[in-house]
Amino acid sequence: MSKKLFVFVLFVALLMSLAACAPAATEPTAEPEAPAEAEAPAEAELPMFAMVCSGSLGDSGIFDSGNEGLQKAAEDFGVTVKVLEGKDDPSLYYDLLKTAASEYDVVFVNPGYQFSNELGELAPEYPDTKFVYADGVSDVEGDNILSVQYKENEGSYSAGVMAAMMTTRTDIAGINEDKVLGLVGALDIPVINNFLAGFKQGVASVDPEIEVKVLYVGDFNDPAKGKELALSLYEQGADIVYAVAANSGSGVYDAACENGMYAIGVDTNKDDVCPGHIMGSMLKRVDNSFYDIVDRAVAGNLEGGVAYRYGVAENGVGMTYSDLMLQIVPEDIVAAMKEADQKIASGEIVVDEVK
Repeated sequence: MSKKLFVFVLFVALLMSLAACAPAATEPTAEPEAPAEAEAPAEAELPMFAMVCSGSLGDSGIFDSGNEGLQKAAEDFGVTVKVLEGKDDPSLYYDLLKTAASEYDVVFVNPGYQFSNELGELAPEYPDTKFVYADGVSDVEGDNILSVQYKENEGSYSAGVMAAMMTTRTDIAGINEDKVLGLVGALDIPVINNFLAGFKQGVASVDPEIEVKVLYVGDFNDPAKGKELALSLYEQGADIVYAVAANSGSGVYDAACENGMYAIGVDTNKDDVCPGHIMGSMLKRVDNSFYDIVDRAVAGNLEGGVAYRYGVAENGVGMTYSDLMLQIVPEDIVAAMKEADQKIASGEIVVDEVK
């Protein structure tokens, strides 16, 4: 073989060797360079929510209502929610709040005024956690603390209109001729007295001569004492007693039912507790407010250091107007109540407030 031919064959062999080492050509695909699966799923980016309550679920009050709002938000927004129950044991409050603050982005403190000391210690320690001080305005300041306040006075105004008009209807069984109404409060504190202020103003708008007698249980969870105080008010001439006493109010309902008298429920719908004797219930829509807070947080516009207020116009408070209530309360009284609601929502009626 000639030298030239040998070089040519060697050159061809080298080319074939290089071709064999080259990567095979591939067809282009629609796969993104950084597939979405490589990133955190959208659900993981949503804030996580907890409610720390001083008592326990099953209260038929603010704890159950708050939980209902959070569960609805979990279903609608796909967020994670958790409830930590204090079981009316203050020795548990600090650890429960600390656990929630360390594991969740937004913590509802329900009611806030029973956690003021714990909140004051833990809020600075967890600056990235937002604490929702429920049922009042926080006395602890901080950019990560926001308050949820209810205008109980506004809803109680309509309850007062109802009670004042009903107590004149002596043709209705259980209604006497005395111009006396009653209110049983859990404690002599601003949040309870805010109900009282609106109730008294609503009563006076109908007849300023009607007397509203008030007794305080001294506890949120003493039904026996609530019943005792309600019976005392009935004996003093009241035919309708407004129960602003959390679980202590269940004693008021018992007293009304057993003695053929009337009570007005509070916080959640109590109209079916003793049909025919619960004249209606003034709802504190903790569920609606908590749902709204979750909505704001998911949208990224939940502000700290402010108070969100929920009244009649915001569907934060209001009477039940249930079928059971309408079986007791005549149409003209219901019409007067709804007119009051409209005037309160529009600002035409400004209701007295206790802060």
